[in-house]
Amino acid sequence: MRNAMKVGTFIATMDNAAAIGQKPQDVVSAPDQLTAYMTARVTFLEQLAAQALPVQVLLANFSGDAAWSRYEKGIQQVFTEAGLTCPAISGSTESNMPTLQSGLAITMLGEIQQQRRAFDHDQLSWYTYGLPLVGEEVLAQPEDVAQLLPIFQAWQAEIIQQVWPVGSKGLQGEFARLFGERSIESSLDCAKSAGPCTVILLGIDPAHEQQAQKIFLRNFEKLRISVK
Repeated sequence: MRNAMKVGTFIATMDNAAAIGQKPQDVVSAPDQLTAYMTARVTFLEQLAAQALPVQVLLANFSGDAAWSRYEKGIQQVFTEAGLTCPAISGSTESNMPTLQSGLAITMLGEIQQQRRAFDHDQLSWYTYGLPLVGEEVLAQPEDVAQLLPIFQAWQAEIIQQVWPVGSKGLQGEFARLFGERSIESSLDCAKSAGPCTVILLGIDPAHEQQAQKIFLRNFEKLRISVK
């Protein structure tokens, strides 16, 4: 698993965002619904990385009562986009102390999909999908953000065997976790933060590569990995 924890029979994943939203002192000005959508999207992708699907969503809202419904809509948007029913959303709002900047955290509890075939990472061909973007770049280049719907549909159909989100440590950080000291070649800036997982690593059974190439038509690049 990537950034997931097993809690009893459940898989727990979470992500957060701070100083991004509708408050005057936020560093990045963005609609609260969009902020929650991008945060929930990361949390959802972490579930896929653990071969699980969410059954419960917990929201920690530090932006005040008025933001709750906007955050809720952003979370629901993730599940609507994937063609799933949104699980129940519960959580808490900081309403005692007014905050000067926006903040939220989203946790999902999921169930492992036992029917999925197991693959060793070395058996798969690896691709990047999307570009590493952060802050205002995410708002300016939405077409370069890895799109959730094709990822989920291909994962569900087992055209993709492994989803691996890329976060603030960039591609290089994820390469180290996945491939150890092997040399990886990519045309992307591997040291750059990928913000809210705007680029995703996809592990694909070589038998399904042609199918995947028909699904991911933009910013989809095969990695060149040196032999051990």
